Amino acid sequence: MTDEASYLDTKKKWTISALLYLGLGAVVMQMRGALLPNFQQEFGVSESLLGLVSPAGTLGFTVVALSMGMVAGRVDIRKYIRLGALLTAITTFLIGLAPAYSLLIVAIVLRGMSGGLPGGLTRPILSHLYPDNKGTIFNIHEAVWAFGAAFGPIIATLVLHFANWRIGYYIMGGSFVPIFFLMLKTSNFPANIEEKPLTMSQLKEIIKNPVVIYVGIALFLNVGVEGGFFTWLPYFLSRSLPHSVANFALTGFIGAYVPGRILNSYLTKKFSYISILLGSAALNTILIAVAFFFVEGYARIGVVVAIGFVISSVFPNLFALATKTYPRHSGPINGLVMTFDPLGISIIPAVMGVIAEKFGIIVSMRSMALLMVGVIATLLLLRRRLD
Repeated sequence: MTDEASYLDTKKKWTISALLYLGLGAVVMQMRGALLPNFQQEFGVSESLLGLVSPAGTLGFTVVALSMGMVAGRVDIRKYIRLGALLTAITTFLIGLAPAYSLLIVAIVLRGMSGGLPGGLTRPILSHLYPDNKGTIFNIHEAVWAFGAAFGPIIATLVLHFANWRIGYYIMGGSFVPIFFLMLKTSNFPANIEEKPLTMSQLKEIIKNPVVIYVGIALFLNVGVEGGFFTWLPYFLSRSLPHSVANFALTGFIGAYVPGRILNSYLTKKFSYISILLGSAALNTILIAVAFFFVEGYARIGVVVAIGFVISSVFPNLFALATKTYPRHSGPINGLVMTFDPLGISIIPAVMGVIAEKFGIIVSMRSMALLMVGVIATLLLLRRRLD
């Protein structure tokens, strides 16, 4: 095999491995929200405690993903991604074994830590494999995530129809094993992948960069809104609609990410990142207000799906903006981004749980409109900085 053919073969295998892992991980993540009523029924916990499920899933992930992103230029990336795939299989299985709610939370934390190993490295790999098409490959990356995530509530619903919720985690734990073996049989990364090690002075420079700061704030707020839907939408809708319908509504919300990100991949070639971001944030603010102030029942589901379509473009464009600022340090940038992302998706849904217990779930869902106003304000500051 020629050097060029070997490079293309290795590039293809690592791309497939990374995207398969991502898709299955998204399935597991989105099963949580669909199973929230089942967790409450089995363990008898309050809404505030239910709100811990989301931060538990991202706490460990955040620490490990940030650490791996920061040292991406100094470690054997292949070894850590393989280890992460194996540990993901084991810890996903452990979630299904949890006999008490406290142990369920612990198992979800361990699952998040395992996912942080590949999570802190897959985007840097893809950014180096496709250096001239970062925006496109990140949109593909996120579209695969959305495709897998859309199946999470479907799989949860199917499992509940035939068996206990625990079976779903046993099945998903086993699904990561073939990916681990695929990675074992894949050769090393292409020689021209170069992740420049980061010095402490460079890290301080990146952290202080206003573009990175604004991107981080916008990510925190926007991903928090996404996390609010992921965690609380089925629970909220199941109060007035059948549980299966509520789960499928979450599938519709996440499934809309796929066409949304495909369209976004086209739009990034025609418009600037910041223009797309501002348009998406403004439209989402209006749609969230419509969904939770003005419509009910099945009409609300239609608006929620529209929100998923529009909000899907925000994360990949923010990430592309950040990596464009420091293209030779995509690992550290990924680590920083993957800190703001999990913080938003864990803290905000947890706060929404407290709001739901104190003031009602409808007030909690309406609060997401205020978060989107914060996203718009941050993006306006970012545009001013870019100009």
